[in-house]
Amino acid sequence: MMNLRIRILMMACALGTIFWGCDSLIYKDLADCPQGVYVKFYSMTPCAVDSTFIGDVSSLTIFAFDEEDKLVTSVTKENVSLDKDFEILMPVSNGNYSFIAWANVNNSFTRQVFSSGKTTKKSVMFILKSLNNVASGLNKTQYIWQGESPSVFLPDPEEVGSLYKHTAINLQELTNRIKVIVELDPSITEFTSKDLKVAVSSANGIVNIDGSMPTNSPRLTYPLLNTLYTERSVTWDFSTLKLVTGYHNNLSISYPGTNQSIFNGDLIASILLNTVEGGINLACQNDFTVKFVVKNYCAECSTNFTCSVYVNDWIVHSYSTDL
Repeated sequence: MMNLRIRILMMACALGTIFWGCDSLIYKDLADCPQGVYVKFYSMTPCAVDSTFIGDVSSLTIFAFDEEDKLVTSVTKENVSLDKDFEILMPVSNGNYSFIAWANVNNSFTRQVFSSGKTTKKSVMFILKSLNNVASGLNKTQYIWQGESPSVFLPDPEEVGSLYKHTAINLQELTNRIKVIVELDPSITEFTSKDLKVAVSSANGIVNIDGSMPTNSPRLTYPLLNTLYTERSVTWDFSTLKLVTGYHNNLSISYPGTNQSIFNGDLIASILLNTVEGGINLACQNDFTVKFVVKNYCAECSTNFTCSVYVNDWIVHSYSTDL
């Protein structure tokens, strides 16, 4: 019985050391007191009125950067659910920190090696795998997310002892789904929808930790995910990394039989940003249906096709193409 009491007393003393050892009112030597920041996750576009939660992701990586944008530490978790209760403790102390998170970066990408004190926010996060300039396929459900927290300050533990703060990261989707449709007028008999070819390409296959992209990346062609033919139409599905202006985002629809084009130009500058009344906001939308309605065909004319173009049912009021 005496031994049990002694053991209980020793455990109480040990717990007292744990809970009170970093109390600045009791102890003076607080330099080794633990600190950290708890990070939560949500998603809210500039067009949304309320935040949402992403839910299940295959991977989550959080980077902690100091006030000079140098990497301090990182934490990676597999198969987690980013709901309202999920949070991760980042073990940082004594300084200003910001946190960048990436979700669902899987084996479609070549991830880089990150080094504390060397890696910066502008360091490459990943490179999309490719072969002969054809990108690795991203399926329709592969959503890539990225976001950055506000700066969080932790004072010197020698002055305040243990301290834990909280922050949150707004995760934005960095993938797009593109559905391209060509509808042929019944008067067109020179070719069918099965005679048409499509290609989507972009120089967006290298992405930095902060979500920016180098300007000298090679242009990659994205593979077709699905093709659907009807008697008078064809539908093609693509999934790409984030489409950003200035990165050679090209859409080509051609009739190889005569080497003529229905469209060949910048997908963003010529189409997505030219809808009537600004119907498309790239910061708020990630899924696009681009429909070409081909009204007539003239093999002898310098202008071979006449088209109407719609994006998510918004008509495009102008576009440039070599016909």
